[in-house]
Amino acid sequence: MIKYFICLIVIMACSNLHAQNIQDFKTKNSANQKERTAMLDLLRAKMKKSLKIECSYVVEHFKVSSNYAWMKGTAQRKDGKPLELNPDLDLDCCMVTCLFKKVHGSWQIEEEGYFGTDVWYEGIGNRYPDAQQGIFPSYEIYYNGN
Repeated sequence: MIKYFICLIVIMACSNLHAQNIQDFKTKNSANQKERTAMLDLLRAKMKKSLKIECSYVVEHFKVSSNYAWMKGTAQRKDGKPLELNPDLDLDCCMVTCLFKKVHGSWQIEEEGYFGTDVWYEGIGNRYPDAQQGIFPSYEIYYNGN
């Protein structure tokens, strides 16, 4: 009986070692301010380079765990005016999504999408099996497909 009890304790301890802490970066606070701002600045710079748009984000979802983070938000102009998109581009304003990965202690963008007309991230959880499922808002779209 004691052997079974010890075995149970060992199993529980091992499962806790594999559990990953999920942090919510949706709202900026003193604990996440530096890291959150750096991550969003990466996305802002990449978006500015490809679309020639400077913006800020209204963050709807931003979860971080270990070396991965998933952000979903709405882009807006820094001055609060509506974004003016090139009508020649097939863009659907203003959703922005991004998968970040920490490499050698620094965050980088693995995949991102802005103003998409499709769900580019379908199956992204399958493409990045090391990303903890809990960073994504729902299971179905992020793990089905692909």
